[in-house]
Amino acid sequence: MEVVTEIATKKVLVVDDEPDMGPLITGMFRLKVKRGELTFVHAENGAAALQKLEEQSDIDLILTDINMPVMDGLTFLNQIKDKGLNQKAIVISAYNDLKNIRTAMNRGAFDFITKPIDPEDLKATIDKGINEMMLVEERIRIKKELEEERDAKEKFLLDQKERLEIQVTERTATIHNQKTLLEVRNKEILDSIHYAKRLQEAILPPLSAFHAIVPEGFVLYQSKDIVSGDFYWFGESDTKKIVVAADCTGHGVAGALMSMMGVSLLNQIIGAEKIDTPSKVLDMLDAALAKSMRKSGGNSHIGMDVAILAFNKDLSAVEYAGANRPLWIIRDGELITIGPDKSPIGGLSERKQSEFTNQHVNISKGDALYIFTDGFADQFGGPDGKKLMRKNFKDHLINNRQLTMKEQGNSLHEYFENWRGSLEQVDDILVIGIKI
Repeated sequence: MEVVTEIATKKVLVVDDEPDMGPLITGMFRLKVKRGELTFVHAENGAAALQKLEEQSDIDLILTDINMPVMDGLTFLNQIKDKGLNQKAIVISAYNDLKNIRTAMNRGAFDFITKPIDPEDLKATIDKGINEMMLVEERIRIKKELEEERDAKEKFLLDQKERLEIQVTERTATIHNQKTLLEVRNKEILDSIHYAKRLQEAILPPLSAFHAIVPEGFVLYQSKDIVSGDFYWFGESDTKKIVVAADCTGHGVAGALMSMMGVSLLNQIIGAEKIDTPSKVLDMLDAALAKSMRKSGGNSHIGMDVAILAFNKDLSAVEYAGANRPLWIIRDGELITIGPDKSPIGGLSERKQSEFTNQHVNISKGDALYIFTDGFADQFGGPDGKKLMRKNFKDHLINNRQLTMKEQGNSLHEYFENWRGSLEQVDDILVIGIKI
C-alpha cells in the first residue's frame, strides 16, 4: 500500500514596486511551485502588503524591498510589529545600504539579501525563513496545546473541587442529621435510664428504715453508672432485724434490673413468707432466681453475691449467711473475717439440698460489723494505678475504728475518691457498717 504524504504549501508575500520582481522570484522557485511546495503573492508597496496580510492569514514569509512609494519597507516593518503579526520578514536592499539594513533589522526583520539578487542566496534565505516560521508555528502550536491542556486540567480540577464540595456538603448534612438522630436517641436512652433510676430508688428501702433498726451505722452506696447492680435491703420480722448487701452480675441497666428482681424476691421471702433465717433466705432466693433464669432461657452466669445479717431485736446476737460475700468484724483493734459459702445466688443448675450455711456469730458491745460488695476493693487508682485491694480496705477500717459510724462512712468515701483520682470508677460500690 502506497502511503501519500501531504505536502504543506508555504506562501511567500513579495513586496516590491518593480513589476518584474515578482515573476523573477517565482521563476527562481518554479520547481517548488510546480510541486506545490511554494506559492507567491505580490504587493507593490507596504500598504498593499498589509491589506494582503489581512486578507490572507496563511502567508508564511514576507520578502520586502525597502525603497517603495506610498509605504516604504521600513514603515511596513513597523506596522507588522505594531499589529503583532508573526510572519518573518526578509528585506531586499542595495549592497551598500548598510544604514537601512541595520534599521530594518532593528525593526524586526529576520534577515536580508542584497541586490543584485543571487538566486542561491535567495533560496537559502527563504528556506531559512520558512524553517524559522515553521519553528515559530510549532512553538505556537505547542504553546496552544499546553495552554489547552492547562485549561483542561484547571477545568477538571475545578469540576472535581465543585463535586468534592457538593459531596462534603452532602456528607456534612448527613453527619449532622445522624448526629442529631443520635443525640435524640441518646436523650431517649438517658431519659429511660433516669426513669429506671427513679424506679430503682423507689424499690430500694429508704435509708430511714436502716437507721430505724440500727441505732448507729452507715450505708456507702455509689453506682458506677446512673443505675446500680448493687443493692441493699433492710427489714424486720417478728423476732429479727435483717440487713442485706448484694452484688448482681454486671452493672448499669442489666445489673439494675437484677437488683430490682432481688429486692422484689426479698420482699416476698422475708416480708410475705416470713422467712428470717439467713441461710434459708439465700436458699429460697437462689431457687427463685434460678427458676426465673430457666424460664426466660437466661445465661447460667447471671446471678448475685449476697451477705445477710439477722440480729435479734436488741442487737445482742446475730446470724450470718453469705454467698461469696464475707462478714468483717472489728473487735479491740483486730479485724475478724467470717467466711461465706463459695457459691453465688442464681444459675441454671438444679440444687437438691441447701448449699448455704447459717452461722451464729458471737458479738459484743463495741464491735463493728461490715458487709460489702467487691467494687470498693477492686477500684484502680493510687500512685501506680493499681487495685485498692482488700488489705488497704481492711487497714483503713482498722485505722479509723475510733470514728463514729457516720464519720467512718464519710472517711471511706473520701478515701475511695482520693484513690480513684481521675480514673473511671470500675464497679458499683456498697459498704454497710453497723456498730453494736
